[in-house]
This record gives sequence, structure tokens and C-alpha cells, in this order.
Amino acid sequence: MKIAIVPPGTLPLPAVKGGAVESLIDLFEMHNNNNELTIFSIYDPEIKNIGSSNYVYFKIPIYIKLLDKIIFKIAKNVVHLNKPTSYRYLAQRLYFINKVSNYLYKNDFDRVVLENHETLLLALKRHRNYKKYKGKYYYHMHNTFNNFYGCKNILLNSAAIIGVSNYILSTLPDDIKKRVPLVKLENRVDENKFNGQISSEEKDNYRKRFDLKNKKVILFSGRFNKEKGIDKLLNAWKKANPKNSDLLLVGSAFFKSGAHSAFQESIEKIAKSMKNVKFTGFIDYKEMPKLYALADIVVLPSVWNDPAPLTVIETLTSHKPLITTNSGGISEYAKGNAIILERDTKLVDNLAGYLQKIDKQSISTTSINKTWLSKDYYDKFISILNCNGASLKNIEWKDEKAAVEAKYAKNGQ
Repeated sequence: MKIAIVPPGTLPLPAVKGGAVESLIDLFEMHNNNNELTIFSIYDPEIKNIGSSNYVYFKIPIYIKLLDKIIFKIAKNVVHLNKPTSYRYLAQRLYFINKVSNYLYKNDFDRVVLENHETLLLALKRHRNYKKYKGKYYYHMHNTFNNFYGCKNILLNSAAIIGVSNYILSTLPDDIKKRVPLVKLENRVDENKFNGQISSEEKDNYRKRFDLKNKKVILFSGRFNKEKGIDKLLNAWKKANPKNSDLLLVGSAFFKSGAHSAFQESIEKIAKSMKNVKFTGFIDYKEMPKLYALADIVVLPSVWNDPAPLTVIETLTSHKPLITTNSGGISEYAKGNAIILERDTKLVDNLAGYLQKIDKQSISTTSINKTWLSKDYYDKFISILNCNGASLKNIEWKDEKAAVEAKYAKNGQ
């Protein structure tokens, strides 16, 4: 089967500069052995080994990069948008989409998978590729739709919409839920890498690198934006005032781009007055398994409806304890294997209470079942692409559909 995978077009593949979607595509590529893959990507000089798949790289012109820098500065410093990082690669994405559209038009594929960004539907709109690939294109949904960009009918004619959680599928408009086959595909990470193992030498090196004392390590991993609740974590840390723990904050505003948001700058300023808080900056994804292994516990206090954060999956796969929130699809992954807090006015106080307990007590590890494997992710993905629309209709999604929709309707979300 000839499969074309179209990523968002902001970060390169393989995932040398991070990215949850990009890491999942790497996972798919890693297990592939019988299918002919074409994975589109922007070109990046850090890419040295493209593996066995057929990567198609598009080099971004200098004028496009300059235009994006100007747009980002205007969004951040002139217009003062809430999420200026959303505009960091606007021109680049449009350039990428145009290149992908031309490639899809000139070549033939048995399946086309659009990964996560609604603007990618434009690659099917141009040249009327949606007609050429009718019944063969799939939308892999990681986040909610903000705009259909005049492509709603194209989405309505997808072979299926693949959601990372029941929650994310519940956010689709009713007409799409009624007409398009919906199927849930849970995210995974490589369990051979995220195995919770670290040597004494590696542990010592990381402790020296991040100036960690001989204390417990509380880890936060994720993008530095308000939605991930990192400000809540810092407020709870200040209130708890742990004596025997270090808080290690891993991440940045937008992966390895170097872009800094006003929010990131504000939390860095707040943290300066606190003890035992360490910032790592962007960390290459290949190092992340060791940081999870180094940690005693991971905290992800998301305050938005997080569809299926890899931090949760990486933590559980690493057999590490987790404190998180009842947000979006998180409970679908973490229920029974984590401390799940409600997102209410008591969140900071409750989080501070757990941080105090952790500071004084020993922590038990987390166990996961035998089906929590990356190969299962790949096998199920392929089975979805091999099915026709009729046999896919509401697989898995139908079992929890009513409960999920009722939950978020009740909360007005």
C-alpha cells in the first residue's frame, strides 16, 4: 500500500526538533515494513538519517523565513495576540501546503493521511485532489478545529476521521459526526526507549548539568504556555515550599524554534524568586527517556481540554507516578494509573498538598498493561487504513460517545 503522510509543516521529520505529531509519525515509520511510505517534511540541516522511508523534503526559501519572523514580531509586540506562537510559521505552512498539493497531484497514492492541522485540507482543495483521492484520504485529529478554511465539504468526504481520544471526537460538529466514520486511535511512544532505566553515571551527569542537588526530582515536560498549567504548578510550588525536592521544568514556548512568548518570559521571572526551580530549555527528544527515568514523579496540571498529551503517555510508559488533571482526553489514558485533580479553584491548593506529601514520603512506581505497545499503535493504524468507510463506522467511538458528549455538554465545553 502506498501511503502519503502529510504533517503540519512547521517542524522537520524525523523529529529532530521535537513535536508530538512528528514523534508519532516517527513511531509509525519505525514499525513500517510492508508499506511504501512517502512522508513530507520541511528540510532541516540537522536531519542526517532519513531511514528507510521515502521522505520528500521541501527547502523553505529565505524570504518565507523572513516573512514569518516579521509576522511573529507583529503578532507578539504590535498586535499583542494571546497566542503569537500560532503565527510563527504561517507563511512556511502555506508554502509547504502548496508544495504537497502539487506532489499529490503529480503522483498517485493508495492512502493520504493529513496530520492534525485543518489548513492541510487546502492541499486537497488545490488541483481538486479531493476528487482524485476520494475514499482514500483520512484526517488524523489531535486538536479541535478552529476554522475549516472553506474545506468543510472536503472533511465531510473523508474516508474517516481518526481521533486521539473520544474527547477530541466529541468536539466535532454534529453534521460531521453523523456523516463521517469516526475511529479512536490512542497515542503511544516507544516503550523500548521509555523504559524508566538510567545508569548511575548518566544520573550523575544530568544532575550536574541541571544543577540538581541530591533531592527528589519533580518533572514538568511540555510547551510553556498557559494551557499546560505551568503557572499553577509554580504557584503550588511556592505554597508547598518543598525542602527535599527540585522542580525541573523541561520545554520551551515552541519547541526548538527559539521563539519566546510573553507567557514564558513571565513564568521565568516568577521562578527567579523561588528555590529549587530549574529550567532546561528545549531538550532533544532522544534525551527525554533519560529525564523521565531521572524523575521521581511527573506533574502535568493542564487547565485546558488536553486531547492526549504525550507527557502523560511517556510518563506511564516510563513507569513513573503522575499528577495531572481531569482535562479533555487525559483521563482516558491515565485513569487508574495517576492522581487526577479537578480543574477548579482548589487546584493550586490540592497540588501544593501533594507536593508536600511527595517531599516527605517515598513514591511508588506506575504499572501499565501489556497492550501498551507502540507496535499495537502501528498495527491498528494500518488496520484503519485497510478498512472501508462502512466497516469503520464509529468503531470504538460509539461505545463511549454518549458519555463523553454528555460530560462536556454539562460543563458547557
